[in-house]
Amino acid sequence: MLCLAEHLSDQRCRGEAFNFSTETPVTVLDVVQMVLRLMGSDLKPIIQDEARHEIRAQYLSVAKAREFLAWQPRFTLVEGLTRTIEWYEKSLAVAR
Repeated sequence: MLCLAEHLSDQRCRGEAFNFSTETPVTVLDVVQMVLRLMGSDLKPIIQDEARHEIRAQYLSVAKAREFLAWQPRFTLVEGLTRTIEWYEKSLAVAR
């Protein structure tokens, strides 16, 4: 987001939507399981599977961010989640 903010004076960026990701397809359940594992939690997600017309597989393309902002991911998803969890624990004084 800081990278995008630094480029707001570029007219090509105004009014545009940008995606930021590792471009690796991952399911919501995969992300939930990663977070639970990284937090050392034994919680089990409850999957009701009641949604209709759900998009089963998608991922974010960062092509526009690469082109307009010369952006590229600096962390893997696991590294990013780990750093985010550590930040929340420190900032909110939450113990595992």
